Amino acid sequence: MRALRLHAPGDLRVDEVPLPEARDGDVVVEVEVALTGDAELRAFAAGSDALDGSPAPFGRELVGIDARDGRRVVAAATAPCGHCAACLADREALCRRPVRLEGALAERVLVPARIAEVNLHPVPRGLDPAVAALADSLACCLHAVERAGLRPGSLVAVLGSGPIGLLLCACVTDAGGYVAAVGGRTSRHSLAAAFGARPADPRDADVVIEAAGTQQARRDALELVQPGGTVLLVGTTEPGEPIAADAERIRGEELTLCGATGHAPRHFRAALAFLASGAYPWERLVTHEVSLEGVAALLADPPEDYLKAAVRP
Repeated sequence: MRALRLHAPGDLRVDEVPLPEARDGDVVVEVEVALTGDAELRAFAAGSDALDGSPAPFGRELVGIDARDGRRVVAAATAPCGHCAACLADREALCRRPVRLEGALAERVLVPARIAEVNLHPVPRGLDPAVAALADSLACCLHAVERAGLRPGSLVAVLGSGPIGLLLCACVTDAGGYVAAVGGRTSRHSLAAAFGARPADPRDADVVIEAAGTQQARRDALELVQPGGTVLLVGTTEPGEPIAADAERIRGEELTLCGATGHAPRHFRAALAFLASGAYPWERLVTHEVSLEGVAALLADPPEDYLKAAVRP
């Protein structure tokens, strides 16, 4: 079968690889549509942690047909082990032995048994497959908003207007917050409004969510938040990266600084229902459509309006 594999930074190829074989609870899914987003952009540019001298599978968000029964299904990119201390403490996003799905950008993909057990679900009737494939990203945002502990009526500033920032706007609004989108291209402002953002002074924010993934955004987040407020880091960081913060302000103004990563199975189920509700124009986050052969060129020179691309093998 045909599959995209990353051979080196900037070297993404369509290779012929063996068909996956299911064992001990694994499930083979025929990929109908997979998505590319910021994670794929970063991996394409910098390489993958999986690179060890051999090509690495590529892509993690997909919808496809379950080879066992012909149902259209959506799989999460990860699943918690269910047995470590974090899982037993109901903090599954912090699982120390998560199971991961890799290689969604292929004609077929093997969904590991643990993901198939807790994070593989039928796509609701009438939901566009490309929209359903957003479930993993949206689940991460639902978990992030839960971590922020916002109260109804809180003003929340979201820094970053990429797919995650826009999904966060929808999640904050749905949780009863008043959300202000900060930064990003002018062309994204109307899109942010469609996902719940409204005019407000971000300097009044009770909660600031950093979703831009830059050091400047993290500095801005700590500057914007009100006394007694919370700064939540969601954007990508580098291992060992320090953060510049005024320790006296954190102490004296009783600020809370925290992070959010991943999701639990309940967030993935909730995300799928949220997408099926049609509450927001989710389809506007999928801005491009390409074949497997077109992914490398798209990631090498993404258009200005690029958010996510639907890839149909």
